[in-house]
Order: sequence, then C-alpha cells, then structure tokens
Amino acid sequence: MSEPGTPIEPQPAHQAVLEHPHPLTPIAKSWIAIVAVGYFIVRDAPDLLRDAPSGGWGTIGHYWYVPAGLLAAVLAISLIAGYVTWRFTSFIIDDEQVRIERNFISQRSERIAFTKIQSVDVTQPLIARLLGLAALRIDVGGGGSNASIEYLSRKRAYQLRDYLITRAHGTRTTVATAAGVPVGTAFSDISAADRAIVAVPPGRLLASMIVTNSTVVILVLVTGVVGFSIWTDTPLALASTSLLLPWLLGMGAYLLNRLRNEWNFTLTMTPDGGLRTASGLTSLTSQTIPRNRVQAVDISQPLLWRAMGWYRVRIDVLGVPSESGEHVPANLLLPVGPGNDVSIVLGALWPRLAMNAIEMHPIPRRARWLRWLDAQTYSWGFDERVLIAAGGLLRKRTSIVPHARVQSVRISQGIIARRLRLADLQAHTTPGPVDVVCRHLDEADARMLAMSELDRMRAARSRLDLSLLHVAASPSASWDLTKG
Repeated sequence: MSEPGTPIEPQPAHQAVLEHPHPLTPIAKSWIAIVAVGYFIVRDAPDLLRDAPSGGWGTIGHYWYVPAGLLAAVLAISLIAGYVTWRFTSFIIDDEQVRIERNFISQRSERIAFTKIQSVDVTQPLIARLLGLAALRIDVGGGGSNASIEYLSRKRAYQLRDYLITRAHGTRTTVATAAGVPVGTAFSDISAADRAIVAVPPGRLLASMIVTNSTVVILVLVTGVVGFSIWTDTPLALASTSLLLPWLLGMGAYLLNRLRNEWNFTLTMTPDGGLRTASGLTSLTSQTIPRNRVQAVDISQPLLWRAMGWYRVRIDVLGVPSESGEHVPANLLLPVGPGNDVSIVLGALWPRLAMNAIEMHPIPRRARWLRWLDAQTYSWGFDERVLIAAGGLLRKRTSIVPHARVQSVRISQGIIARRLRLADLQAHTTPGPVDVVCRHLDEADARMLAMSELDRMRAARSRLDLSLLHVAASPSASWDLTKG
C-alpha cells in the first residue's frame, strides 16, 4: 500500500477488444473434406470405366457433371458450415480476461483470466500457413481445458500471443501497444526484439536421424541380407527381409515424424525473459516454455553420437503432455546439439545451475556383477539446488531435478541387489520423459540420500526456491559433459 501523498503511477487505459477470426478460416478448416471426396472419386474411376456400358472415358466425359456436382456440393456445405462457425465465433479481450464466444444454436463462452494462462502457442498447419493464417493455443494448466482461436492472420496471432504472455506475467499493457512490437515471419518465429539462443542446422538434424543405434542396426541387417542373397544367387534369402519390414516401416515413420516436427528448430528468449521453441517443415509450431513449470531435465547421448559430441535435451513440464497430437513434442528443448549448445540451453533455462561445482559419486565396484560393461558410467550427486543421476553405455543419460520439484523418493532393491547390498533411488516428479533414478547405490548411501533429500525438499519448498531462474552475480551454467 502506498504512503499518503505518494503519487500513484498511472496505468495504461484499456478498452475491450472484440474481434472475429480471419475470413479465410472456413477454407482453412474445410479443405480436408474436399480432398477426401476428390480422392474417393479418383479411386473409384477405374471401376466406373470398367463397368460403364459404352466403356471408356467417353462415359465419364458424358456424365462429368456427376463428380463435379458432388465436389461442388461438398465445397458448398463445407464453406457454409465454416462460414456459420466463423460468423458466430468471436473473442473479447478486456482488462482482466480473454473470452471466446460461440453463439450459433447454443451459447458457449470460454473465459480465461490472464492470471491462469501458463503458456500460449502458435500453430500453423500447412494449408493455414499457405493462406497466411495461424491458430492460438492457450494453456491454462492445472487440469483445466485449453482454449484455441482458429484462425487469425499470422501477424495478428503473433501479436496477441505476445500480449497474452505479457499480461500473464503481470505486466500492464494494451493490445494496441502489443501491435507495435515486431513479430516473426512465415519461416521463423523470431522477431527483432527476441534473442536467438540456439538453432539446429538442417544438415545436423538429418545426420542425427541417420546416425542412431536403431537406424544403423536395421540398415546393416537389411544390407547384409540383400548382399548375401545377391552374392550367393539365392533369391529365397531375399524373402527374409520381409521379417524386417515392420522395423523398416516403423523406422521410416519415426524419421519422417522427426523431420516434420524438428526441422529448422530454434530456441529464443523473449524480451520478458521467457523461452520459446519454433520448428516444423510443412507446419510451423511455436511453443512457450514456462520456466517456473519445468520439473526436470534429461540430457541423452546415443553411442553413435559420441564421435560427433552431440546431445539431446528433453524436459518435464507441469501440466503439459509430452506429445501434443500433430504438434511438436512439448518436452523438446534441443533436438541435437554439441556440448556447448547444451551448456547454453541450461544457462537459459536455469541461469544459476553450476554443474561443474557438483561432486559426482561413483557406484560401488561390486555393482559390476549387475553392470558388467557400463558400471563405470554410473554416478550421482547433489547440491543445495538439484539432484543429478547419470549413467548408461548405449545411451548415456544425465537427469537433473530441482529439490523443490521432487514429489517423493523411493528406494527399491531386487533379489540380487539385496545380496550385493545395492539399491536404486528414484525421485518422483510429474509424468514425462525424464526419469531421475540413481542406480546401484550402496544401500547405506541410498538411505542417507533418501532421508537427506526429504529435508532438502522441505527446505526448498519452504523458501519457495526459484533461485535457479534468477541470474546470480556470476552465473555459471557451463558443464563438462564428460564428467561422471
């Protein structure tokens, strides 16, 4: 509360803004129905030609108005339905919230307070992208239903996204002020006001897709079988490749999905200190990363990536699913990058994380009875802010979780581990791709770590420990990735 006589700083006046989606929205939403009808007509054309009494294309040409009329009817129905949806849909932004109104047959109003907004994403599917349109996806977190506005012009979507994020952070501004801020383009969501943190070149992404453990194994098997059948002139041996066909199809789908989702990946920092990822080949998806909701980080390195020094960084985000349908995985922070990029990414996410200052402890030598080849790769460590678990041979993983984000800890022992006096300690966080498990600890160390972790969890929560997000006097997020 201000002292008597202290002038109150004026707040910018705000007027309610009423808008409709873009007029091209019906086309962006109805194109799939037109393509589907055209596909069925073309698919059935050979049967129509074969069964026609007069035969040949003359019959189709004589009755050309049948497929044309069907296409026109589908087009008209789709456009009318899209127009009705567009005409009776509006969104209103006032001083406290954004409302999405749908008032055709029944009235439906979605009200989202600025204080409830966790992140706002911009998605541009292929057709919408060609039309210069984009959709807003508003994440309210906490199990609430997310809202969407489809579609706006690309520039308008960027402007409203920045405005909603600014209001969600508690900063008073107006829609008109946000309209004057520079925004990105159709190819990248980076404006003049944003700071690029890392970018993944297409060549590196393509190489990382090929140089993976599973891809190389399958390609070697197929090449060996085909080469053997040609060398020995035994065509029957070639039939054995059919056993690998499901693996080949699965590998192809995985590679195409990565190419479609991770192409032209960039991580940027916005003027308000937020992080944003943008990527996509046919579609472009921009996702906001709320740093205060990141629960854990996973840094992985497949065996074949070690020659290039590449790593992949994923995160657990509270309230955000790891996969979002046709969109980019929401847990991806760096698809592939060298150790220097990993340090830059960690420094942008948690500026006060000093990895080099954390002492890592190896597991006991008797654990080699369980880990014959990679016992030397496993280690664990902690400081007053985070808990770290590392290890693995075919895929080395380093998992990091702040103590304030740990929900519970669990100690587990198998039959053999109990005889060897070993135990695993798992730190539970929200569901996601990151599993923080300190494996094959001495059972006394596991008990000590579990009990002391409970104390660190309570202490971190009692002081609302978000210190990882604040820049220290001499921030150091660099990390020797060969350590541990």
